Amino acid sequence: MSPHRTMTLSAATALVIAAYLALAAVAVGCGGNNSNNSTTTTTAVVAVFTSDTPTPANGSITLLQGTTSGAAVNVRVTVTEIPNFFGAAFRVSYNPAALLFNGMDSSSSFLATGITDTSQLIFTANAQISPGEIVITATRVNPAVPVPVTTTSDLVILNFVARLAIPPSAAVGRLDFTDPKQVYDGTVVGSVYGTIAATWSGGGVSAQ
Repeated sequence: MSPHRTMTLSAATALVIAAYLALAAVAVGCGGNNSNNSTTTTTAVVAVFTSDTPTPANGSITLLQGTTSGAAVNVRVTVTEIPNFFGAAFRVSYNPAALLFNGMDSSSSFLATGITDTSQLIFTANAQISPGEIVITATRVNPAVPVPVTTTSDLVILNFVARLAIPPSAAVGRLDFTDPKQVYDGTVVGSVYGTIAATWSGGGVSAQ
């Protein structure tokens, strides 16, 4: 595929082209001297994600909470009010001692709207390049047209599992966008790809 026909492959090159893990439950045994029966109460750790910007501004890429299941939490990478959104290449940092990156889901991505040929879509998430950093590409491929994003819509969903108890607002639970990060509009002039200015906002996972 010619690099002049697809922003995605070139952008991915420029930016550097399992099972559910649950925390152990805490079992507390209770019993009385006058009873032959004992009861056990199990308290499961529950992870949640708190966004720095729970109400995303126009022109933003924002991390928001999705569904949760015990120590696992889905974090939505959302786009709000960005016209001519063709694709993005970015990085998300996390603390691998506190969080396990368990994969990316693109099945609900707005990028797939109107696309019948899946070869016109590229979704990659590489957590092996640098510890504690996920390199992500989510884009259409020319000759697909850009998407006008008029509401807060999911680009991709990232799944994390808490490896330990994380207090609210603790630094070890942080998820942040790191450089380089770009949003593309699909235009290409020579080897330069059209970019769109965006505000990027992260958040933090807690598990208690």
